[in-house]
Amino acid sequence: MNRKYLWLALLWLTPLSAGFRAGAAYRAITPDVNTSAVPIYMAGFGQNRVATAVHDPIFVRCLAMSAGKKPVVLCGVDLIGLFLDDVEKIRAGARKQLGRDLDVVISATHTHEGPDTMGLWGPKLGVTGISEPYNEFVVQRSIEAVVASVKGMKRATLYLARTGFPDLKAFINDTRPPVVNDPELLALTVKDRRQRTIGTLINWANHPEALGSENTQITADYPAAYYRVMETLRGGVAVFMNGAVGGMQSPLGAKIIDPTTRELAPKNSFRFAETIGERLADLAHDALNAAKPTKIDRIEYTEKRIFIPVANEGFRQAAQANLYGNRKAFRPDGTSETVVGYLRLARGQSVKLEAATIPGELYPELSVGGVEKYAGADFPAAAVEPAIKPMMKAPFRMLFGLANDEIGYIIPKSEWDEKAPWLQNAPKRWYGEVNSIGPEAAPAIAAAFAALVRP
Repeated sequence: MNRKYLWLALLWLTPLSAGFRAGAAYRAITPDVNTSAVPIYMAGFGQNRVATAVHDPIFVRCLAMSAGKKPVVLCGVDLIGLFLDDVEKIRAGARKQLGRDLDVVISATHTHEGPDTMGLWGPKLGVTGISEPYNEFVVQRSIEAVVASVKGMKRATLYLARTGFPDLKAFINDTRPPVVNDPELLALTVKDRRQRTIGTLINWANHPEALGSENTQITADYPAAYYRVMETLRGGVAVFMNGAVGGMQSPLGAKIIDPTTRELAPKNSFRFAETIGERLADLAHDALNAAKPTKIDRIEYTEKRIFIPVANEGFRQAAQANLYGNRKAFRPDGTSETVVGYLRLARGQSVKLEAATIPGELYPELSVGGVEKYAGADFPAAAVEPAIKPMMKAPFRMLFGLANDEIGYIIPKSEWDEKAPWLQNAPKRWYGEVNSIGPEAAPAIAAAFAALVRP
């Protein structure tokens, strides 16, 4: 073969192993409410909230990317959370089916209108709400989505965008001091050589609980409207990754104008949720339309396993009652294993995008800064943890909450308040600690991420 034809052959083969490539896929994980042999307990508010219908399907949605080496797959799943045990099953299953190594990040959207996959919202206190066949179904469908996204990878171009439009903050009602939000919406989209959208991922921090505690219809909440509108506007697969939602970042209590009526959207209604999701899609779409191509030749994902002391007696009792279904086993030393991760997309030495993967609901002041020291806190002398996003230096910085595990609220140690007097002399305790693994979570996670981002 002469040199000219050898060069052409190499050029033809190169895209199979090098260059920026991307693929996307989704699979429905909607439970069959009508034929289920057992009640489908809905997660996120109180016990014995049984699903009566399906309003919209729920999904696992994955975006795979590679730059010549092993792929990284970012998946958003419309669930309250998945423990590390189930995430490890997804990772192992995908690697086995593909016959290759890859990195997988599974981030729960944290919808409060889906099935209980953690066991905490069963028929009554002390009785699990997990349906093991359903959790296994989620694992298998997630494996399918990961595998399909990797097998569908093709040469692609990346676009990055952000927006801090004022109404994004208006969608969030923070009920605990200090009032700190992380309302920035970050978006990425990948297009093939014909400029057709492969997938679009957004990262934004807010609880998907717009329907409130009385709803009994399965729904992805506001992400459902984001999926519908984004895929209509751009095509491809829409992925949603939640952010720092602790403390408590929620649309409950927010006043939201419905653009179709120019009046307040009714509270706890599907229209209330749709207004949020539609606006997210519109803002991300507009921002991405102005984005320029970003060249990537290196993708790196690293992960650090850490062990956090379990101080929450409720968590201990739940484990003893096997509410988690043989998941989340505590170690003999009283700690629980979890993972913190760091993703970096770069061209040469120029880092374009960084992302933190955080295994729970991080308080926003631990994401963007603003930790306060209050009189009445249980650990007033505790050191202030460094905020996660300022540790990163890329122009685009994402934070994926509830990623690869769910350990509950991650509260700055200096704001921990389990004993009276309460912060700001409040007449009753603030909400948060009851759903946290303990006061050592924030220091451990901040230290682990610092080690990853600056090895």
